[in-house]
Amino acid sequence: MLKKTLQGAGAPAVRLRTAFLSFAPCVLALLFFTGCAGVTQQTTPQPSPQISVVPSSITFSNVVVGQKSTQTVQVSNVGQTNVNVSGITLTGSGFSLSSISVPFQLAPGANKTFTVTFTASSTTTAKATLTITSDAPSSPMTVAVQGTGQTASAAWQLNPAALSFGTVALQSTLAFPGTVKNTGNASLTISSVSISNPEWSTTGLAAGTTLAPGQQVTFAVVFGPTIAGNATGTLQIASSSTTSLLTMNLAGTGGNSTAPPPVSQHTVTLTWNPSTSVVSGYHIYRGSVSGGPYSLLNSILDPGTSFVDSNVVNGTEYFYVTTAVDSFGVESVFSNEASATIPNQ
Repeated sequence: MLKKTLQGAGAPAVRLRTAFLSFAPCVLALLFFTGCAGVTQQTTPQPSPQISVVPSSITFSNVVVGQKSTQTVQVSNVGQTNVNVSGITLTGSGFSLSSISVPFQLAPGANKTFTVTFTASSTTTAKATLTITSDAPSSPMTVAVQGTGQTASAAWQLNPAALSFGTVALQSTLAFPGTVKNTGNASLTISSVSISNPEWSTTGLAAGTTLAPGQQVTFAVVFGPTIAGNATGTLQIASSSTTSLLTMNLAGTGGNSTAPPPVSQHTVTLTWNPSTSVVSGYHIYRGSVSGGPYSLLNSILDPGTSFVDSNVVNGTEYFYVTTAVDSFGVESVFSNEASATIPNQ
């Protein structure tokens, strides 16, 4: 078309045609690149809410029938924008949620916790589903929940099974420790404590004491002979939670009466730090050999944190320990040992 419109074949006509044809591609190229830049800006991805739930599954194992077990669940915002949680539900028999108010919003990095409780009603496995609804793309998130019950089994253990006290002077006492431990999967309560021979007694062990599974109580068996010669006895501990009796065999010899040692003008004053638990008082024990055995010095609990031992013999070394006793009669283990040497004069 352009060749036909121009008359003649002169140089100016040729230059005009060449300039027009060479300029047009540059304009087209400029329009093409400008259009591509606009498309790139429109498709930039925007941050979306992200949510995480820990644990990803919940399992309750070997929960005693009739008892409860609880686990904590944490919902976290792991994204860069706020997450709006609109609902938390739990479906399934035997399971329940702690009180948690919805809806709520989580800022980036924030979290909320709540608990799931399983109450075992049988030994079969129960299942449930925890559902968390939010504005995150992964919503709704679900967590599988299951729990298995087991039959209650009461079991306990007495240690040691027997105690031999050797020879103990009349009108004096010697104490040895013992423990009762709950080795079953259910709590049990001591209903009675008895000893067949009044030459023996116990401290720190009383009816009404309840032991959770795995818990133990430490007590003392005290031999205080009043008659010379060999003596035997049996300690029995019973619980209404089980028909199994705990039995400890006891043996000792009452020594012949001797003239009392001369009265010393010295005393030993003991002080100790108070227990960090709530206690009814303290027992004080004394021995003549480091590490025991020890004899109980006070039959009535000492409510304070000091004690004066005035029944000491000149030239003798004594070793002392204390225990704390709570309102149920549960006695702690022995404290660290302190020693005192009485002067000869």
